Amino acid sequence: MNWNLSFTKLIRDGRAAYWGNWTLDPTIKVGAVGIVAPDSGNFTLVKEQLPNFSSASRSVPNQWKLSSTNVHRTQSNIQLDGSATDPETGTKITAGTEVKWTFSSVGSIASEFGIASEAYATDLTELTQADSLNWLASQAASVSMSANGGMAQGFGVITSVIYANSGLNVGSQDDSSSFSISGSAGAVQDMLAGADGKGSYVSTNQTQSVDQHLWPFQADTLASAPVPIAYTFASFDGNLLIPNWITQLGAFKILFNNKPGCTYITSISLTYDTPQGPVKEDFKLSGGISKTVGNIPLTATNIQAKVTFKGVSNDDHYNFSWPSPLGQWLTGAREIDMSGVWPGKTSATDKPL
Repeated sequence: MNWNLSFTKLIRDGRAAYWGNWTLDPTIKVGAVGIVAPDSGNFTLVKEQLPNFSSASRSVPNQWKLSSTNVHRTQSNIQLDGSATDPETGTKITAGTEVKWTFSSVGSIASEFGIASEAYATDLTELTQADSLNWLASQAASVSMSANGGMAQGFGVITSVIYANSGLNVGSQDDSSSFSISGSAGAVQDMLAGADGKGSYVSTNQTQSVDQHLWPFQADTLASAPVPIAYTFASFDGNLLIPNWITQLGAFKILFNNKPGCTYITSISLTYDTPQGPVKEDFKLSGGISKTVGNIPLTATNIQAKVTFKGVSNDDHYNFSWPSPLGQWLTGAREIDMSGVWPGKTSATDKPL
C-alpha cells in the first residue's frame, strides 16, 4: 500500500499544492534539497539546506483532521487503573477518554493533528539566482538528476512545511480493522487538536493490521518538538523554476469543451508569449465539439483565451487570463467548458484538469 500517495490525495482536496509526509520524516524542512518521487511523494534528502536560502515561520494554531469516507470515529469516557501518570501534570490518571477509528476496508486513512506553525520560503526568486542554480545543478548531477543543461523534474527544494505539535496517521491494512488511543481527556484532546504541544496518551489498541505513525511516538511522554506533516516543493525543468511542483510536466494544454447540448458556435482566440515571440491561434467550435490545444511550452507566459458565442444581434464574450501559468497551473492543464442553448444564456467557465 502506498500510504503517502493516498495521504497526499486526501490533503490535496483542500491544499492542492501539498505533498504528504505520512511517516513524519524529520528531514522535511524548508530549504532541504532532494528528490520527490512523483508517484508517491516520498522525499529523498540530498542536502540538508540550500546555502543562503531565506525562510520564516508563522504560527497557525488549528486542527488538522482528514479521513477516508469509510472511516468511523467514536469517543467515549473510560476508567483507567491509575498506573499511568499524565506527563504534563504528574498526576495519576484514573478517569480518561478513548478515541477509536474503525476502518471498513483496507487502504482507509485517518489523520489528526494539532497544527503548530508553517515555515515558508520568503523569496522564491532566490532559487533562480546564478549561484543557486549552479549549486543546485551540481547537486542534481551528483545523484543523476540532470536534464536540459540543468535539473530534471523531481529534483528541487522544499519551500514550505506544515508543522504539528502532536497527532497521528493511521491506515488500515485489513478490512474491518480499528485503532484507538486512550489517556486523560485533556491530554488526548491536546494530542489530536491542541495548539500548545501538551498532547499525550497512555496506551493504544488495534484490531487487525494497521500502519501507524504517532507523535509523540511513545506513550506517557510529551513531544520533544513539532513534527512536519505536509510540504510544498519547487522543482526545475533544466533551469526553469516550477514553483509548486506536483507532477511531471511536458507542456501546457487547454481543453476547449463546447459541451453536448450547446447549440452555439463559439469562436476562440488563444494567445501567449514565449521567449521566441508571441503565438496566436484562432478557431471555431460548433455545439458538442471539443478541441485540445497542447504543446504550449512551459516557458509560455501571459496565456489569454477569448471565447465568443455567436449570436443574432449581440455576441457574448468571455475572457480568461493566466499571466504565470507555470505557477498557476499545478497539473499543467486547464479545461474551458462552454454551454448555452440559442437564443438563451451562455456560459464559459474554466477549471484545472
